[in-house]
Amino acid sequence: MSAGRIQVRGGGLQAGKYLVLAGAVFNLALCFVSTRHWLHIGNAQIAMVEIAIMAAGFYLIRHQVDRNALWIMAVTFGFLVGAKLVNPALSFKIVHDVGIMYIFFVLGRMTTERVAWSTIWILTALVLAVGMVELIFTDMYASLFNIWDYYVQKGVISSDTVNYSNTNLFLSGNRGAGAGRTFFQSIFGPHRVSSLFLEPDSLGNFSAVLFAWCLSVSRNQPGRRCVLLYGLAVLCFILADSRFASGCCMLMLLMRISPFCRVPLVAFLCPVIVATGLTVLGSLHELPGVLPAIIKDDLSGRLIFSGRLLDYWNIGQWFGLAPSQVYTSDTGYAYVLNNLGAILTLFYLGVFAFHRSRTPESAIMKTMISVYFATSLCIGASVFTIKTAALLWFLYGVTEVMGPARQSVRPVRAARPAARAVLPQVAGAAV
Repeated sequence: MSAGRIQVRGGGLQAGKYLVLAGAVFNLALCFVSTRHWLHIGNAQIAMVEIAIMAAGFYLIRHQVDRNALWIMAVTFGFLVGAKLVNPALSFKIVHDVGIMYIFFVLGRMTTERVAWSTIWILTALVLAVGMVELIFTDMYASLFNIWDYYVQKGVISSDTVNYSNTNLFLSGNRGAGAGRTFFQSIFGPHRVSSLFLEPDSLGNFSAVLFAWCLSVSRNQPGRRCVLLYGLAVLCFILADSRFASGCCMLMLLMRISPFCRVPLVAFLCPVIVATGLTVLGSLHELPGVLPAIIKDDLSGRLIFSGRLLDYWNIGQWFGLAPSQVYTSDTGYAYVLNNLGAILTLFYLGVFAFHRSRTPESAIMKTMISVYFATSLCIGASVFTIKTAALLWFLYGVTEVMGPARQSVRPVRAARPAARAVLPQVAGAAV
């Protein structure tokens, strides 16, 4: 990638933080508005808010978008338009997902480590405050935020879906009478905390993002703030009863202490190996003539469903040129491959994995993200939601300007006496 310089001016230093916070909390705000019947909130209104946040972010990074990024955007859009002609079911939402990654990564590179920590502490405080209200005053929380109706209006839950928990919480917000929690069943019962994310899966993702950041910046002797954040990350996945997050954090820790945590090839191979393993698993559980479906809604059942779907596909589905015979929202690998195609998927993965890391923290964070995606895509596509994706890619961008990168910081004189002083420039490779 071509070298470039990032110039941070005035409020631009803090703007990324505000957009990350907005991406995390706006669903809670819209849910409250919907519950109060002040305004009908559907998928269109939610999409408009997300687009507004992304548009504001793109405006802030507009001078950092280099020629290589424009070429990649053009090739991607050209493929999607062409594929749409032969595969009408192809979703352009994948452009939105990739856009979040790029916009917030560049926003992170335009800010500082201090702002990143400020963003983390503010968001964590909000998450725990709302989560504790939900845990202790569940009925009051449900009366203020009718999450069930919100997701029905959003189109995520069908209007005829049976509400077994008989609450206003999300479908997965309660393990139900037949299933207990993994963590502290006797204390929390079947309830899974969602906090401001409205669904427990996103709270689990949030905890994994915090854990990845700590592993990347704490080096071998973590300071007190990293130790505290480790504990808060664990608390979050306990409150959400997120089996995925607990397993993902353990895998990231094992990768962090391995000698391969900074190897780009490892970051590239992790998702490839896991997707291949899933397909092999699916081939071992084939049911001839039966469409893949979630037979048992637990971890093994979700993995088998993901593997069976990948194994069931023909080459057209793998390359995004034919619609999937089964919905892909519950299996992330299928969602990406059927909408972006195997070739572009591997290309994007290669750009991410082999992009030159400017700091040791960035190299480690890259591998942590690879592990996070490789595992999460087995059971869904929640890694793409702006609620947690904005924070993830923002923090990854910040790791690009930490440590040794600080040595290149030089003050820049303002162009006009009346203008505000320009903050330091940070030299870096433009993505």
